[in-house]
Amino acid sequence: MSELSSKADQLKRQADLLGLTREAVFTDEQAKEVLQGKITDGYLVKVKIDLDSLNGMVLILVSSIRKHIMELYAVVGTSPTFRRIRTFADHVQISTDLGDIGKTGGYDPAISENIGRAVHRTFTKEKLEELLPLWQKKDPSHIAEILENPILMATKGRNIKLQAEVDKISTAKFRYENPMKGVILPIPKPEDEAPNAQDASIPSVSTEPTKGEGSALERQIAGFRVGFPKELNMKTVISPINGVEFDNLIEGMEILFRVPTETPEGMTNAQILGLIDEEGKIKKEPVVGKFLGIASNKTEYHIFAEGPNQYLLHSVEEHPVKVAIPKPTVMAGAGNKVGAGQTQKKKGGQGQTQEPKSSGANLFMLMGAFITIVLIGVLIFVMVIL
Repeated sequence: MSELSSKADQLKRQADLLGLTREAVFTDEQAKEVLQGKITDGYLVKVKIDLDSLNGMVLILVSSIRKHIMELYAVVGTSPTFRRIRTFADHVQISTDLGDIGKTGGYDPAISENIGRAVHRTFTKEKLEELLPLWQKKDPSHIAEILENPILMATKGRNIKLQAEVDKISTAKFRYENPMKGVILPIPKPEDEAPNAQDASIPSVSTEPTKGEGSALERQIAGFRVGFPKELNMKTVISPINGVEFDNLIEGMEILFRVPTETPEGMTNAQILGLIDEEGKIKKEPVVGKFLGIASNKTEYHIFAEGPNQYLLHSVEEHPVKVAIPKPTVMAGAGNKVGAGQTQKKKGGQGQTQEPKSSGANLFMLMGAFITIVLIGVLIFVMVIL
């Protein structure tokens, strides 16, 4: 039974590898040659990142035959494990270390995703066609130069250092034996990005603002982003009755946002802000931010506020709205003052009711004394006569 089970496992493994290999090649014949070791169907680009106070790794699995990215992993954070990872190390060891970091939560999912999306936008099919001949010669020298600006733009970082290596590899074996499975998910290609937005991260494209209102809006938005380590897309909490109109918002005023948890990015942001409890339930409390300002043109109103941990909160409205603010809380001191006033009034009332009682008692005492004097006088008069 053990031999039959072993043979069944081997057959299943071969079938799985064949299926994965077909995704990296054009024909079944190429897939068989890859599995037989006659040709190699891919490259693994290993990039180590030192970004301000963060460290991390990006692994890019590229099909050398189809000339596109098969899988991309970006893991960036503050875990001390990052420092011992070296780009020349075996990819299995690197993947194991990254999987361990994922299990301990020593990385920032939001920043990692932003970096991964930036790399996706940079390594277009045209760019890969330029780089693949260099990688065939084991020349990774251009990778750091190409990725520096896109990563800085995606993270609003200031200082960056990149180290890169390229390994020839079987894409199917990397995917089949990946130690990160079930712990760290690959960063998906941003298919929803417009072509212009995709090209914006590529260094060869000019970043000079175009003339017109749109460029002015972008300059306004860029001004609010300066100095913030991370930007979170939010939704404005609107209050048509008790809210504050745009014109009446003052810098530093507390306003309310909520996280749009309908999207994967929103769920990540909710986790960053600590809005997900141990049971995976999302807290309903709104997020409080200190109002910074509004960047706008005729059709868009971008609201910016400083949120928890110096995150930049950013929401977009199509027209002016009344923004909700935190409800004022009744201070304990005020309640004590009210209670004290009521007590004083009560005491005062008691004093006023006691005053007539005191006056009546004094009157009875005077009448008693007068009667006593009269009686004594009568007795003295009678005794004199007798």
